[in-house]
Amino acid sequence: MVKRVFIFTIFLLFVISINVLCDEFSFLVISDLHIAEKDGVKNFTVFIDQIKELKPKPDFVIVTGDIHAKSFQKIYQELKPEIPFHVVFGNHERREDRNTLKQMFPDDFKEKDFYSFVHKNVKCIVLCDAVDTGDHIGHFESEGIKGQEQQAWLERELNVDRKQYPFVFVFAHIPPSPDGKAETMYLSTNDQKALREIFKKYNPSAMFCGHLHKKFEFTIEDIPVFIVPSLNWNFENQVAGFYFVKIEGDKFYSEFIPLNLSSKN
Repeated sequence: MVKRVFIFTIFLLFVISINVLCDEFSFLVISDLHIAEKDGVKNFTVFIDQIKELKPKPDFVIVTGDIHAKSFQKIYQELKPEIPFHVVFGNHERREDRNTLKQMFPDDFKEKDFYSFVHKNVKCIVLCDAVDTGDHIGHFESEGIKGQEQQAWLERELNVDRKQYPFVFVFAHIPPSPDGKAETMYLSTNDQKALREIFKKYNPSAMFCGHLHKKFEFTIEDIPVFIVPSLNWNFENQVAGFYFVKIEGDKFYSEFIPLNLSSKN
């Protein structure tokens, strides 16, 4: 049974009933860099500088898609971030882009477009629900996604001993919708139904997605879903920013931090 306590003033705090306490650490989630557009390079550079000011120092960064691989590769090699990065493929990542990112992060990607990794007893599951043809509707299986039976793979990845892995986080580019309707920017209807059943059965700690270019938070089957705004440009005049996730024993905190663009003005 998961107990969740919501604190809205500064951050969200989640308390999980577990017998094993995790080592304290933090990580960051950013999305929709669109490096080749508008202020993509400038904003990413600001982000790398802002990381240095965060306490506790985060252990890694996850990028939930729409990266613009060639431009990202160039600025990444120039800035040489000291913090490890893990990336999710978005609908802007065509096959050539995916091959570039796989070459940049060979420890994560093998033959499939999706993968998982463990850090200090915390499991991170990185889905690929965006096909390599630019479709804005998400899918678990497609000719445009390398790797067969991703839905079955997700279930196997979630079916772990939660005493060994107290926290399990799921990352994707295209999110489910709060009401289960696919519309034009969410997972397909049948995939959303499957995801809800999977979440209900396996109870992951949280899900982080991008794609919508706005900050948005909701729950499905009592699982918190965080839509990460773009680090570059957003709808509804929302600010660029990122999520700062902290693990402390039997708790994790999720805090949204605006990008400190004033530092470059």
